Amino acid sequence: MAEVVEHYNASAPTYSEQYDPDKILTSADYPANFFRLKKIKQRITELGLTSVYELGIGDGSPIAAMAELGLRVGGSDFSEGMLEVARAQFRAKGFDPSVLTWGDIQDRETLQEAIASGPYDAVMALGVLPHVRDEGQVIDNMAAFIPSGGTMFLQFRNSMLSLYSFNRLTMEFITGELLAGQPESIRTVVEAELRPRLAMDLPPKRTGTQQAPGYDEILAKFHNPFELESLVRSRGFTDVRFHWYNYHVAPPMLAASIGSDFRTAGIACEGSDDWRGMFLCSAGVIEATKS
Repeated sequence: MAEVVEHYNASAPTYSEQYDPDKILTSADYPANFFRLKKIKQRITELGLTSVYELGIGDGSPIAAMAELGLRVGGSDFSEGMLEVARAQFRAKGFDPSVLTWGDIQDRETLQEAIASGPYDAVMALGVLPHVRDEGQVIDNMAAFIPSGGTMFLQFRNSMLSLYSFNRLTMEFITGELLAGQPESIRTVVEAELRPRLAMDLPPKRTGTQQAPGYDEILAKFHNPFELESLVRSRGFTDVRFHWYNYHVAPPMLAASIGSDFRTAGIACEGSDDWRGMFLCSAGVIEATKS
């Protein structure tokens, strides 16, 4: 996992820009994380929760937002670069940076002291699941922070968007997931027919520098929401619901042709948990209750 740490250490200094409300319409990248945090803050408030622990705090913006709501908070990350930025943000906002510690969501031993600081009403992991080897172990580790009746928020990259993107990810989903287990002869014919119909050069791969790898050069998995829901339930959670975000109102290859309306129309959809989100959104958050 060293390459994941290197990527986030390098991203740390500018990561907070993803949550800047003044850059919603002007940021180079779509401000997906801003809308994700907005939805979680809404749910935290609606549920009347008073405490939350975050695994994989990143730059600290989400957990700082929870502290600003008056919640008792704690958090950890395995990127020293991110921890440094997060602690600086806590100090600037007048919060105690000592509640932010080093820890690896995949290694229970590194989390024991943090678990002992609970229990918490809720636990969340945002932008973490794509980078883990064992999803079941991660869900178990998250569950240790909350009691029966506690709430988990687990973010994931949504593989179902690939059915609408008509690019290389579509090919990977169809041949690798939909046709998994089918004879090679069938998958070869399907691939040959689809290849000229798809934008196989898109999306462009995000590469890094000599100092740190890019996002598409590290472990960054997509997850099938149906499979993920089954896994969450098998780990002792109920009342599973999906919150979708990062809407693509048209296949992403058409964004340049559509212009600014592509972003503004997507923003207008944010916050909706309509079924269309399963196919129009690049990411989602599972909310579930510990049995």
